[in-house]
Amino acid sequence: MNRLNSLPTLRIDTADKRALTYRGKTIQGVAGDTVATALYASGVRVFGRSLKYHRPRGLYSLDGECSNTCMEVDGIPNVRTENTPLKSGMAVKAQNVVGSADFDWMAFMDKLDWMMPAGFYYKTMHKPAAVWPLAMKQIRKAAGLGVISADYEMKGRYDERYLKAEVTVIGGGAAGMQAALAAAESGQRVVLLEARPHLGGCFDYRVTPSADDTPLYRRARKLAETVAGTANIRVFTHTAVVGCYTNNLVTAFQVGGEADAFTERYIEIRSASVVVATGCIERPLLFDNNERPGVMQVGCAHRLARTYGILPGSEAVFAVGHDLGLEAAADLFDLGLKVACVADIREDGQDPGLMLALAERKIPLLKGWVATRAHGGKAVEKVTLATVEGTVKREFACDLLVASAGLTPANGPFILAGATMRYDSLTGYFLPTGLPEKMFAAGRMTGLNDSASIEASGRLAGLKAADAAGANMDAAVADAQKALSALPGPQRGCKLVTAPVKGRKSFICFDEDTTVKNIKQAIAMGFDVPELIKRFTSAGTGPGQGGIPGHNLPLFVARYTASINTPIPTTQRPPLVPTFIATYAGYNHHMFKRTPMHRSQIEDGGVFRNIGVWQRARYFSSDFDCKEEILNVRNNVGMLDGSTLGKFRIHGPDALKALQRVYVSDMSKVKTGRIKYSAMCNDDGCVIDDGVVTRLGENDYYFTTSSGRAGQTAEWIRYHTRFDGWDFHLVNLTDAMGVINLSGPKARKVLEKVVDIDLSNTGLPFSGYTECFIQETIPVRVMRLGFVGELSYELHMPSSYMKAVWEMLKAVGAAFGIRNFGVEAQNVLRMEKCHIILGQESEQRTNLLDVGLGFLWDRNKHDAKTVGAMALRQAEKDPDRLKLVGIRMEEDDRPARDGALIVDRRVRGYVATMRKSFTTGQSVGMALVEGPLADIGTRLEIFEDECNGVRRYARVVKMPFYDPKGERMKM
Repeated sequence: MNRLNSLPTLRIDTADKRALTYRGKTIQGVAGDTVATALYASGVRVFGRSLKYHRPRGLYSLDGECSNTCMEVDGIPNVRTENTPLKSGMAVKAQNVVGSADFDWMAFMDKLDWMMPAGFYYKTMHKPAAVWPLAMKQIRKAAGLGVISADYEMKGRYDERYLKAEVTVIGGGAAGMQAALAAAESGQRVVLLEARPHLGGCFDYRVTPSADDTPLYRRARKLAETVAGTANIRVFTHTAVVGCYTNNLVTAFQVGGEADAFTERYIEIRSASVVVATGCIERPLLFDNNERPGVMQVGCAHRLARTYGILPGSEAVFAVGHDLGLEAAADLFDLGLKVACVADIREDGQDPGLMLALAERKIPLLKGWVATRAHGGKAVEKVTLATVEGTVKREFACDLLVASAGLTPANGPFILAGATMRYDSLTGYFLPTGLPEKMFAAGRMTGLNDSASIEASGRLAGLKAADAAGANMDAAVADAQKALSALPGPQRGCKLVTAPVKGRKSFICFDEDTTVKNIKQAIAMGFDVPELIKRFTSAGTGPGQGGIPGHNLPLFVARYTASINTPIPTTQRPPLVPTFIATYAGYNHHMFKRTPMHRSQIEDGGVFRNIGVWQRARYFSSDFDCKEEILNVRNNVGMLDGSTLGKFRIHGPDALKALQRVYVSDMSKVKTGRIKYSAMCNDDGCVIDDGVVTRLGENDYYFTTSSGRAGQTAEWIRYHTRFDGWDFHLVNLTDAMGVINLSGPKARKVLEKVVDIDLSNTGLPFSGYTECFIQETIPVRVMRLGFVGELSYELHMPSSYMKAVWEMLKAVGAAFGIRNFGVEAQNVLRMEKCHIILGQESEQRTNLLDVGLGFLWDRNKHDAKTVGAMALRQAEKDPDRLKLVGIRMEEDDRPARDGALIVDRRVRGYVATMRKSFTTGQSVGMALVEGPLADIGTRLEIFEDECNGVRRYARVVKMPFYDPKGERMKM
């Protein structure tokens, strides 16, 4: 097909050729094409077959509002080809066909629609019961469109962006651009999202003069240039919004161009305010064969010509209910399309200028007429028109039927944000009864049609949004309000629901082959609520997510149900637009945090693993049992990088109250120079964190948390004190402070070489805390602990000094056999001592008592309202809860796998951590078992799936397994 090359509205580059393959042939397109427009330009009219009846489906809209043009592209099914940019080398196939799209052997299903009334799948094939399993398999085979291989690998790069803005504008038409420019005047950050590949909206392809006699497309491009030149507006084109949530959280995805480094990317914006200027989509006209190839919406036909240079047909009939249809008829006639007739549903209200334009071109205009039937098999050959009452009929030969009942707002963002929609009798739109907080509407979706009014409404909404986001825009808002009130307001919309037909082949939902007759059947069976009818008939549950039936269904139900006077809209749910799971997953960056000693530990042979948000050295040799590391700590001295621990300072008049609230112990007993071990619980009494606390001074405390909770502790404390009005400050020092754990019987000798303080049991006893300087320069906080069961010191210092301290200890410790030990060695050492790690020896069901930490709970601090205390009091009465016990394998040759199940006739618990202890020579560990199995000596049966059904056995033994009196920690 020859392109209309000289049009100033074109968005294609005819000099840049692109090619795809379809049905074994090479199809030529150009840069700027979509897959669908390239196919259409080459003469393809049938893109696929419908779900149930295998009816031919063609190009109907250009914004993916139905599944008509869903095809398989490069092995991916259900690709909306009308929205997919053309790239050279694409392989395209039709879906849901047996044979080809033009000649489908399953087309006979169209004659069997009488066998599939509304809800037939709920009522048939259930009796006799034996038939259902067989029928279910066949139904599942027939359900859905497209096939994908289980071995298919998704290609491309899927990125993500997380943004923050004062104002987010959804919709890049004239109203959206004006809103963005107005909000940007305040200096605030503005994000503009547009679903199409370019800004402009409905102005982009229209040559109608604007208020200043500039063609609308030029006006749109001038606004786009201004937006692009505004520094504080960030524009995302080809970006479809998929969700709007509480507190103006907006989610979207962007399709990348050939110059972009991503295929698609997920975008999440936290915005102070939002302007919705998404415009309108066209409400389909309901008549027989209204989805036949050759039937298309006004915007589709007009954009094909003006944006892509493709004349949509040779001879057309228009059946429309709004002025855009008259405008398109006149413009397409000028471009070479023969227009046999324009049937306008409306009796009156047409724009006089457009009526004159049709008259000048000798195009017949039939007021109060509507299309009732499209004739033809795989393409339109003629159309029957009738008066809206059906009293008089006429036929016209054509290969294109441009049909549209009217407009309907794309109000999905408001619905997702929680707005209640009501039917507006003037416009015929569903409009929000009250806008969600700090959300504003603009443009055609408010019922405006005048170009100046559309722009003015955008400016007003942008100023209001900026004001809601914190800028003082009162004067500007007042001026913009006055300017808008002087312009034409919302216009009357078309109310016609359906042509005068029985509706057997009048499709209200193209995706699911749901007809007007099906809706009538559901109503006859007692369904009178659109939401229920939607479920029962499947109307609006396909890929288009209600884009085609979303407005007609409630209008039809209201008209044909006596109990309903006002149309009730159905609910839209995210995502508003379907996209790949890969897009939601993002790039899958290998993201982690590193400690200050990361590079040094690599040089020392560290083998790293991702543990939570950190990358840590798990081993320091190829021996993953870590025998040498473990025995060196037991016999000499080892050094561990513990910088991942959460580290916090809390101070202020009410700091102690906050600690009392979240910790189970009586924190008033924390003394200067001493440390106290305690734990936090949630409201169910389940342990969520543990750590140590020390008192630095009056109302001033320093405490540590587990590595996994460091990022959440601050919010946890704030959450549980948010209504008390307490005065305290919480400072997260996790990344600011490094930690070195110096452990082993020779640890004191090493530390004495670099500090000038008394490290004896008198000077710094077990559970002691002190502060000192290394070489009179580096400030260090010293805690004497025993997590690994040996004499241990935790050295806390500013992260910038950590490498220097590490190198000093390494140098002076050489004479004492110092060496690194990793997280796995620490895991075994602490397991031998039966010191728990939350998340390994605990899970979401286990409370403080279950894991043996009940001794930490002070039951007498009632005034503190300790989190979890009430639940713990109830849990004390339950003897059957999971209990943490020590276990030893009956055969010490191999420990049980972590997570192995403890069973009898059912699952009774699981192994939390178990290792071969080089210190004791035994395979020992800890397990969570039901209370009746917790007694010493109980034999436990262990199931491991890799043992081919052979069970292994262990017995409950006393804890700890090493140094039960704790003498080595206090030596």
